[in-house]
Amino acid sequence: MNGPLKITAQQTNTKKITPKSTTASPLQVLIAIEGEALSAKDRLSLKHIAVNRPRSLIKTGHIIWVSRRGHKIDLDAISSQAQIDKTTPFAQWMTAELTSRARKSVLDKDSSWKFQSNRKDDAFAYPFTHAYYAPFSPDPKAGGLLFTRDTDFKESELPQIKRISQIFGVSAAAMGRKKRARMSIKKRSYFLGTVLILGLISLIPVSMTTLAPAEVVAEAPYVITAPIDGVVESILVPPNTEVSIDTPLLRLVDTTYKNEYILAKQEQAVADAKLRQASLTSFIDNTAKRDVAVAQAEKSMAGARKNYARDRLSKTVVNAPKAGLAIYSDPTDWAGRPVATGEAIIKIADPARVLLRIDAPLAIGETLKNGARVRMFMDSDPLNPIEAEITSASYYAQATPDGHMAYEAFAALKISNLSAPLTSDNDLPLSSFDLPRIGTRGVAKIYGGTAPLGFWLLRRPITLARQFLGV
Repeated sequence: MNGPLKITAQQTNTKKITPKSTTASPLQVLIAIEGEALSAKDRLSLKHIAVNRPRSLIKTGHIIWVSRRGHKIDLDAISSQAQIDKTTPFAQWMTAELTSRARKSVLDKDSSWKFQSNRKDDAFAYPFTHAYYAPFSPDPKAGGLLFTRDTDFKESELPQIKRISQIFGVSAAAMGRKKRARMSIKKRSYFLGTVLILGLISLIPVSMTTLAPAEVVAEAPYVITAPIDGVVESILVPPNTEVSIDTPLLRLVDTTYKNEYILAKQEQAVADAKLRQASLTSFIDNTAKRDVAVAQAEKSMAGARKNYARDRLSKTVVNAPKAGLAIYSDPTDWAGRPVATGEAIIKIADPARVLLRIDAPLAIGETLKNGARVRMFMDSDPLNPIEAEITSASYYAQATPDGHMAYEAFAALKISNLSAPLTSDNDLPLSSFDLPRIGTRGVAKIYGGTAPLGFWLLRRPITLARQFLGV
């Protein structure tokens, strides 16, 4: 073979291969939807699948999960919405439409209708005017699924819609019928034993205690009031300062009173001169003797005015009538402040005569009995409580500075190292007492009568229940 090698290919008849269609049939989609419904973890997931997944099988605008309680309608889920805001115009309109049809027994079975939502009084125009309602089960109270779109539903689509509604109705009913596993005999014995022990513990008698805000106050302090109308010029002693008798406490602006006193002195000098003139004239002219009496009266009146002005001027400086602790607010609050006669400004308190003032809530008014035990936990020293005993309590509640109503109660302190009874007749040095500082605040624990522990733990719910029920 001297020539080149020739290769020839024979043409063979081949068949054209076409790929198989991957589009799922309606039956396959329906089976897939049923599988997702059966594998749903909870009712929320089931509702989300019910209003979104069937849209791959049936062309719809909205799918709504409708729950019924008699004629009351609730929208539990809407397609393409994670949560439903029932205050929106659409939700309110749809609820009203379904409620009216439920009252007419339209939703008791499969039914279809056309919305009339283009009226002038509607807040919007709903585009999906055709609706089909498929109940979950023959029981109308079970609810159902509402399908809406802009075209009428075909007869071939209705069996699929009914089947979808039945699938999700059965799944929802199965989730609702889940029962808790029965407790074993051993666990039941432990449970009953625990309940019995707790019942016995709840019968243990305990003291009824209540917490209330408290403050250390002075016992019967002497109140320094404004002796005259005026304006406070300055407070002469710092707050919480021990003062002695006749110590200047405050000064009022004395400009007006000082000028009145100067004028009164001048008027008295003029009256004296008139009296001397009338006396000299009476020796010459007998008719002038009657002017002497008038001049004497004018002199007496001028003297009275002078004494009155001097007395008012002396009251511009207020001195301490007794020794004690000067208690008042910030001095800057009083500088330049006008005061009326009798207005309280400063309190003079004896540091050795203190009480405990308690603002008891209204709910514990029955525990405020004379002789009741009180323990005060001071904010500055909560680890060392102070023992006290209630001596008096108000019968009517009063408004506190924070706007609440409370009973005002006073308690006498019990001091362990007291050298003598704490009465107003004692004149003992302050070092002989171990008393808290006036103004100290804290929390008072009031001890009332005894009651079972269970009642003590549940007294607030019982009180609220009684107030609500009126028993």
